[in-house]
Parts: sequence; structure tokens; C-alpha cells
Amino acid sequence: MALSGMRGLSVFISDVRNCHNKEQERLRVDKELGNIRTRFKNEKGLSPYEKKKYVWKMLYIHMLGYDVDFGHMETVSLISAPKYPEKQVGYIVTSCLLNENNDFLRMVINTVRNDIIGRNETYQCLALTMVGNIGGKEFSESLAPDVQKLLISSSCRPVVRKKAALCLLRLYRKNPDVVNIDGWSDRMAQLLDERDLGVLTSVMSLFVSLVSNNAEAYWNCLPKCVRILERMARNQDIPQEYTYYGIPSPWLQVKAMRALQYFPTIEDPSARRALFEVLQRILMGTDVVKNVNKNNASHAVLFEALALVMHLDAEKEMMSQCVALLGKFIAVREPNIRYLGLENMSRMLLVTDVQDIIKRHQAQIITSLKDPDISIRRRALDLLYGMCDVTNAKEIVEELLQYLNTAEFAMREELALKAAILAEKFAPDLSWYVDVILQLIDKAGDFVSDDIWYRVVQFVTNNEDLQPYAAAKAREYLDKPALHETMVKVSAYLLGEYGHLLARRPSCSPKELFTIINDRLPTVSTSTIAIILSSYAKILLHTQPPDAGLQQQILAIFKKHESYIDVEIQQRAVEYFELSRKGAALADVLAEMPKFPERESALLKKAEDAEVDTAEQSAIKLRSQQQTSSALVLADQLPVNGSAPAANHLTLVKMPSQNIAEESNVSHEETALEAPKENGAPVEVESKVEILSETAAESKVVPPTSHSPSQADLLADLLGPLAIEGPPAAVEQNPVQGLEANESPIGDLALATLEDQSNSVQPIVNVEEKFHILCTKDSGVLYEDPNIQIGLKAEWRAHHGRLILFLGNKNTSPIVSMRALILPPSHFKVELSSVPDTIPPRAQVQIPVEFTNLQASRDVAVLDFSYNHGTVLVNAKLRLPVVLHKFLQPVTLTPEEYFPQWKAWTVQSLSFKKLPLPLPEMANLFLSLHLAVTPGLDTNPNNMVACGTFFSEATHTMLCLVRVETDPQDRTQLRLTVASGDQYLTFELKEYIKEHLIDLPRTRVPSLPAPQQPQLPPAAPATYNDPGAMLAGLL
Repeated sequence: MALSGMRGLSVFISDVRNCHNKEQERLRVDKELGNIRTRFKNEKGLSPYEKKKYVWKMLYIHMLGYDVDFGHMETVSLISAPKYPEKQVGYIVTSCLLNENNDFLRMVINTVRNDIIGRNETYQCLALTMVGNIGGKEFSESLAPDVQKLLISSSCRPVVRKKAALCLLRLYRKNPDVVNIDGWSDRMAQLLDERDLGVLTSVMSLFVSLVSNNAEAYWNCLPKCVRILERMARNQDIPQEYTYYGIPSPWLQVKAMRALQYFPTIEDPSARRALFEVLQRILMGTDVVKNVNKNNASHAVLFEALALVMHLDAEKEMMSQCVALLGKFIAVREPNIRYLGLENMSRMLLVTDVQDIIKRHQAQIITSLKDPDISIRRRALDLLYGMCDVTNAKEIVEELLQYLNTAEFAMREELALKAAILAEKFAPDLSWYVDVILQLIDKAGDFVSDDIWYRVVQFVTNNEDLQPYAAAKAREYLDKPALHETMVKVSAYLLGEYGHLLARRPSCSPKELFTIINDRLPTVSTSTIAIILSSYAKILLHTQPPDAGLQQQILAIFKKHESYIDVEIQQRAVEYFELSRKGAALADVLAEMPKFPERESALLKKAEDAEVDTAEQSAIKLRSQQQTSSALVLADQLPVNGSAPAANHLTLVKMPSQNIAEESNVSHEETALEAPKENGAPVEVESKVEILSETAAESKVVPPTSHSPSQADLLADLLGPLAIEGPPAAVEQNPVQGLEANESPIGDLALATLEDQSNSVQPIVNVEEKFHILCTKDSGVLYEDPNIQIGLKAEWRAHHGRLILFLGNKNTSPIVSMRALILPPSHFKVELSSVPDTIPPRAQVQIPVEFTNLQASRDVAVLDFSYNHGTVLVNAKLRLPVVLHKFLQPVTLTPEEYFPQWKAWTVQSLSFKKLPLPLPEMANLFLSLHLAVTPGLDTNPNNMVACGTFFSEATHTMLCLVRVETDPQDRTQLRLTVASGDQYLTFELKEYIKEHLIDLPRTRVPSLPAPQQPQLPPAAPATYNDPGAMLAGLL
């Protein structure tokens, strides 16, 4: 635009630039604003030239940061001017000064529409540019149809169609209803055939936004995107102006690959093959060059290709190639490229079966810890933390400890926390863990929280074999001249509790231990003094025979601190002094600390709560297309245990059994059930419960007594999460109730709603199939729909399980009103972390869930989650793969260990008249259920034996034994027998294995008619005995 003819505007700009300070500038601006206001009052006397000049001045003042709260009417009126110079000024200044909520914009909607539908391309471009910059709901409702006509018109020039595509994109983001999905699917497919790359790039931006909200409607466009990438990869028909440093339109390539990531999979074999050829060419053709601009463009394409490879779950060879390419990047000298390589390698850790390949670059990643750039060091630390496991934990933790000596203070706290967590999670032995934590405290005591040394004390207290070693290490550290106060705390505590175990070692007598601890007393704070006083009392207790001199010294210290200013120390000194004079009473009060109960690691919880700038978060921020908040608003934590779900939520109910047999005969047999195999042939299943004594004699089985629950109990059952079915509550009685053969493996939940909830958003994956996959794996996708993807990663230790739910927003608009609730069965104790109310666009949040297994059961917990996407409420209930065998660990026994237990325990058996599985497949099934098959343990070669250890809070560690016996004359028949020290566990494990044997050959079992029930003794009606039946009757 030429402003040389406006002398007044040029003089004003010169005056502002010549101001020496901000005050002079403000005075000059205020003077000019007053002059403009005065001239606008007499608008009729203004010529078009003067009005245009004053509006330019207003824009310049606005650009300087001053408020311009008048003149909007004059600015908007210029849009209606018949000549181009005034109309241009009106459109440009209106775009800058006014927002979508300004009332003046309503006055020019008709004028803007006339310019859009007119034949003057210059006016069309001005109008489209202003509408695209301002947006707004009123503009979208009034102008969207005309903008769409321009976009699909074949008579318009490319420059107009480009602006129309971008304008429609802005209107769609403000109001998604302006695009009719039904009609636009075919139109978009036609637009993606456009040969002009400028129009195609703008259309692709619109397509990315459309497909992010509803990928299902645009499946016909998927081959078009692949064809565009093929065209770019082969450099076919690419004009020179769209080739950037030899790379054909990198922006279009990036947008096309991003659009493909919104489709769950590519089913067309030819399209998939063509796409992988393009990706292969990108991976092979990308290298580091000296030209920075070319590097930026090629790397933008490369990293989007990596994201697409991960999304499509490509073959392992291509994944290996991706990791190898990133390995090259982290080895170059250019820091920006190293940073990108480390960041994307951290994202590759989310892909299964890639971690072993990444480990090959461990040495180079460790070298990056010494990089001068702190951002690279942080990415290397995140990557090492994510790739650590049992095989490389020792090496990585030792490197982190070495790096701790030279690390800057900004990283030491995070470094210390991660080293402590890795040492705890992957320690090969506890003595190594103690060494690591003590080194950590010694090198970075200021950055080691109390939770870290509390945790090492818990481990030492709970492991008697570790106590002498820990006390000896603490004694060694006290010999150092300079020692951090945290180390003094740990050493004083350990020597006070377990110093007597070192009495026979040199320099470890009670008097010497007292002397070396007492040297630290004058230099420590009050919290440490309290621990030292307690250690003195412990040393005095364990001194045998009593040492009069030592006793006098310790009593003198107690006496001295009786008047200490701190109340806690004063109380300890007084009480220890009085107890020390009573002799025997001291031994009772200061007895050795009992073992700590199993509890959640505070370190792991702290790591989850700490908001650190991880590589994944950085990548999400870079990929966000809209302005988002930098912090997540966390909702109040929802109750997860013992609270009733809301009325409109799905809840677990106990289903009435259709085949309950209660008999008191010597031999109890269930009615034979039929379950179809894959080939349609039925399998006859016979379940038998036996109690075998050491002499193998059968004894009479007394069935559990059926009690009619009270009304209060029924109400509690109805409101609480219940099991589907199982043994009676009385554990001491033998459970003999039969189960239907058509129950699914893992125990299908009966889900009921109090009102019909139909979602307009449907999952794009087979949720049932994903659940069964996760029952055998510890990471994967649990649920996915067009808006959100829920991934899961789990780890198990004894009777504790820890799940991390990854909730990823796939759209460019936020997901709001996010709610999640765990509906646990009665045998689980669940702790769910806070759930964020909003997930920003293209972002991912993590929700840790802690499970504690109280007792054996086949029931599973349910995740009830809901969210709002636009005006649509989406609600879904998902079974969580926290199943019985997750708390089993395989164990190998010798015959001397196995058979005495087998003879001593109560066993329960199942008889199969037709073999459900061949024995090799049955052995594989046992292995998948974490039961170790031990060949040769049973002297009979026709039999098979499996063993495992079950962990729960009720039984702690309980051995489980399984035996499969086959008839040598007829190998199609077998008997499965289960034994353990707990009848409840035996019943649940037997039924759990039975469900797998019956339902394994098929994925879904249709409802079968209930078999003929045997005569039952008179009892109360089922409606009053079973809460599930009662609820079914109410519904």
C-alpha cells in the first residue's frame, strides 16, 4: 500500500519515532487522538482522503499498544465505499481493530456478502481475508454457504479459492454446523484431486480440521491423501515455486500425513502398500545437511512420517529403521537436531517391541547427559528414565549417580527422584538398592526428599538379612568428615536399630557407635536431634553387659536436653531419662521396630504428581493448532471405594444363576453343560468337587447353607459393585455351586442401566477384542472413538497393581467435562488419581490407578467415563483388564515340595468327557495364565502339573497347584484338579481355568438355554435370595 501521498500520516509517524521517552510518546498520541475525535464529529465535512488518513492513524496508534475506543463506525463505513482505496482501508483496519463480538460488524454483513458473490476478484479476496481473520458465529451463519460456493466453483481463479478454503476453515472452527457432513464427503474427495498446489494446500488444512472431528465420514478421501503423498514423493508435476530447497511442498506433505493419523487404520491393501512405500522413501531419503532451512523442512516431514508409522503400527523392520535414523540424529553435532532425535525417540518408547532396539543407542544417550545445552540434557534424562528396565537398570542408575556430581542445581531434584524410583523398581538385589540410595543422599542431600530415605528404612526394616549390611554402610558414611544432615538421620536411625548386629566387628562397639554419632549432635537441626536421642536410647538398651560409663554419658545428654526449647526434643529427653532408670521397662518400650505393612511407594506417587516438562508434553505443545492453557484444571477426586454410582451410571449387579445345584451327597456332580466349539461339536463338561485326605479316601461334602439376606444387606448389594457369581461368603465352607458354561473367560460383567443411554459417538475399535488382548499384555489401546483414545500401561508387584490410563485428545478442539469413575468389585481396593476436567487439543493426560487385591475373584473392575465434545455427551463403560492371573506368578517345585502339599490340601476337580484342548495347547494356556508347567514332576507321563503363587491381602502368598490327568486308554478324556491352602482361592482358580478351557475356541458365545436343574430342597424364591434377580425384577 502506498502511504507516501499522505503527508499528515508520515509526519505523525516521524513525530512518534522522534519521542525520547514513553511519556512524550503518550502525549503526542493523546494529542492526535483528540484531533481525530474532533474531526470525526463533523464527518460530513470529511473527504474520503481525510477519512482514510485518520483511519490509518488510528491503526498505527492501535499497533503501538494504545486503546482506540472510537472511530469504529467511520472505519466500518469505508467497507461500503465504491472505490478500491477506501474499501481496502476499511477491510484491513476493521480486521485489526474489531473482534467477532463487536456490534458494528452486523452493519456490514450484507456489504461483505455482496463483495463475496460479486465478480470483482479483488473485492472477493479482501472480503474473504477479513472474514477469515475475524470469524464469528454471525459471519459463519450468514456467509458460509457463499464461501463454499466459491471454493467448489471451477470458474474462480486459484487465488480466490485458496482464500475461500482458509476462510471456511476459520468459520468451521467457530461453528462446525456450517459444514454438512453428508454432502461434503464427496465434495472434499473432488477437491483433493485439485492440481494447483496452492489450492490443494489450503484445502488440506480444511480437511485436517474436518477429519479430526469425524474421520468416519471421510473414508473415501483416504486414498486421495495417499495419492497426494505419492505425487509429492515422486516429485511429479510440482511447480518450481512450490519446491522448497529441493523438497516438494513440505507443508502439504505434513498436513496429508497428519490427516491420515486420524483414521484408525488403512484397510485397503494397495493403499497401505503405497503409503508404506512413500514412508520408506521419506525415511531413506532424509539426512542431515549443512543448510538449516532444508534441514528444518526435511525434518518436519520426517517427524510427521515417524508419527504416522507409530500410528499405523508398522512392521518391526520399519520401526527399527526409524530408531536407527533417530540414532543418527542424536549423534550429530547440531544441537537442534540432537534435541529432535532425543524427543522423538522418547515418543517411540510408547510403541511396543521397540525398547530393545532403542537400548542399542544407550551409550550415545548417556553421552547426551554431558551436553552443554540443558534442554538436551533434560531430554536425555527423560529418555533414559523411560527406557530403563531390569536388564539395564544398574548401568543407567550408576550413570545418573555419576552425572549427579556435575549436574546443575536446576536438574538435581528431578535427577535424584528419578534415580531413586529406578533403583526401587528395578533393583537386582536390596543391598544394591541401599547402596544407591545412600550414595544419592551423600551426593545430593539437599535435593533428596524425606520420602526417599523413609523408603530405604522401610525396606531395611522389612528384610532381616539386609539389616547388618545397611548398618555397616551407615557406619562407613559416618567416618566422612563432611556429611549431609539427611545422611546423619539415616545413619543414626539404622545404627540405633541395628547397630548391635555389628558388635563383633572392629570399631563397632556400642561406645564407639555412640561417640561417632555424638560428634554430629552439635551441628544438626532439631528434627535430627530427635532421631539421635532415640538412637542413644536404643544403643543403651542393646549394650550387653551394661557399660556404666556409656550410661552416664547418655543420661547426661538426656538431662541436658530436658530444658531444650523444642517441645518434641524436651519430651523425648525426659521420657528416655526416666525409662533408662527403670531397666526392664526400657526393653519393652524400645523394642525393635515391627515390619511396616505393604504400602504404595510415595516416590512413584510423587513422580506422577510432579509436573515436569517431558518430551511428550513438548511434542504436544508444538503440534497444538490452537491456543491452549498451559495447565490442566483438575477436578475433585471422585470416590472410588464404597460409594454408590450415580443413577444414570452403569453399575455392576449380581446375575441370578440359572444352574445352581445344592446337594449334600457324598459325591457332588454338576449337570453336564454343552458349549459349542469352533467346528460346532459340543463339549461335555462335568464338574466335580472332591475332598481328598492323605489316604485318598473320599469324605462327605457338606454344601454351604443358604441364608436369606436381610433387606439392608440386599440394598447394600444393589448399590455396591458385586461379583457376577462365585462361592459363598463363608470361606470355611466348601463352595459347590455350579457355574454356567457359557460365561466368557475373565468373567463377563453384567452391566445394567437405570435409563437408556445411547451415544451418537461410537467406538472405532472392537472394545471386547482390545480387552482380551490386554488380559495377556500389559500395554495397549483399551478404547478409541473419533474424539479420544484411551491407552493403558500396567505393572504388577505381589498383590498390588498399578495402571496408567493415557487419555489422548485426537481433535483440535478441547474435550471438556471429563469424568472418570472406577466401579470395583468387592475384592479390590482402588485408588484413582484426580481426573482433569479438560483435555487440551492434541494433548494427552495420564491417570494413575492403584489396585490392591484383597482376595481371589474372577470379577473385574469397570471404568465408567464420560466427556462432552461440543454439544455431544459421550459415555462409555469399559472393563479393565485386572484379572485373576495378573496376581499369579509361575513357580517351579521339586517332587519333594509338590506332593506333600498336594496330599495335605483340599482339592477340587473337573472331569471332561471330551478333550477341550490338546495337551500342548493346554500347556501354553497355563503359561499365559502365569502357571509354570513342570515336565517330569508327575511320574505318570500321561499327566501334566503346573504351579503358581497367588498374591492377595487375605492370603498373602499362597501356593496354587494344578494337575491334569488323562486316560491312557482314551486320551480324549481328562480330569483337571486344583489345590491350594485356601478353599475360596481353589474354587475361584478352578472356575477361572474352566472358563478359559470352555470359551477359548470362540470369541463370543451366544446365550444357551439353561440345562435341566436337579431338584432343590425348599428354599426362598430366587427373587429374594439374589440381589441381581431382585434388581432385574425392578428393571
